[in-house]
Amino acid sequence: MRKEKETALQELIRHLSGSSISLFATFKGVSTPELFEAKKKIKNEKALFKVVKKSLLKKALENLAIQPGSQEFWKGEVAALTSANGDPIRVAKALAQWVDESKKISIKGGFLLAEKKWLDPKTVETMAKLPGAKELQAHVVGALAAPIAGLAGVLSAAVAQIILVLNAVRQERERKPEDASQAAVAETAAA
Repeated sequence: MRKEKETALQELIRHLSGSSISLFATFKGVSTPELFEAKKKIKNEKALFKVVKKSLLKKALENLAIQPGSQEFWKGEVAALTSANGDPIRVAKALAQWVDESKKISIKGGFLLAEKKWLDPKTVETMAKLPGAKELQAHVVGALAAPIAGLAGVLSAAVAQIILVLNAVRQERERKPEDASQAAVAETAAA
């Protein structure tokens, strides 16, 4: 039994240490089908959902030198959401959506591994309201493309103006020989 706990602890440490963000929730009264559905949604965000024993989680956090923000964290069941290669904001959004859909779940907190910073529940909720990486990339591309599109419009308008001027000059030159020949006929008739 001791070996199983050690294996479970090492696996938990591996998940937590390999994750850019780890979030924790309590889920009292949530049915097994609801947990299964939540796991599926969270997996779509390239995150792992795992119910963990508090004693193992306490040892794993100590191993990573991370201290939970309050003693309230240790009350109730704990589910861990970890994401090694997913967008941390999308993971927070997935957890917040799960909380909204099932009132039996609440956010306990989380941490950003790179900063070794503990996130309280309000911070996780705020993160969930931020745009994700894909949305931010779309905004950046749009912001970069707008001036280029404007420049293209100005340049095409300038080219169109040059073409109009050149056409006007050409038409003027084409009319002048006619005007000159009419003037010659008028001079001949007057003489």
